[in-house]
Amino acid sequence: MSEHLTEYCVDRDLVDRGESAFACQAVLDVVLARVDTAWIDAYSDEGDLPEAAREAQDALLRMGHARGSGDAGMGIDVDVRRGDHVRLLRAFASWSIGVELYDDATQWVAYFSDTGASVCFNVTDEEAGMIQTSFLDVRIPVTDLKTRRKR
Repeated sequence: MSEHLTEYCVDRDLVDRGESAFACQAVLDVVLARVDTAWIDAYSDEGDLPEAAREAQDALLRMGHARGSGDAGMGIDVDVRRGDHVRLLRAFASWSIGVELYDDATQWVAYFSDTGASVCFNVTDEEAGMIQTSFLDVRIPVTDLKTRRKR
């Protein structure tokens, strides 16, 4: 990608489940077309998952077991070209302890961690504008990481 990218993070922990889900989905809506590689952990810090998240978790664990080595719940490769995989990613992203998204040059695009409490993204100015606009309605503050690191 030749366009300049800027790293951003939501400027507070998203402890409200609705906000967390909204933020993860909003970022996915904007960046998914640029994602080439996605990994997700099928573990959550939440003990009581809603049915859709629990079903996605079960499917992700089956995918992890199918690879035959390592921890079946960690670093599950999600093929973003497959609709069924994208549905799992969307259903479990805000519940996962870790989601990593990369472009075709292996440049990070987004990270979601701590069961959606932490949301960071590395985007173009246009993508940042779209994400920030969607966050305005729910008052989710965003800051670029350079500014955040200076604090």
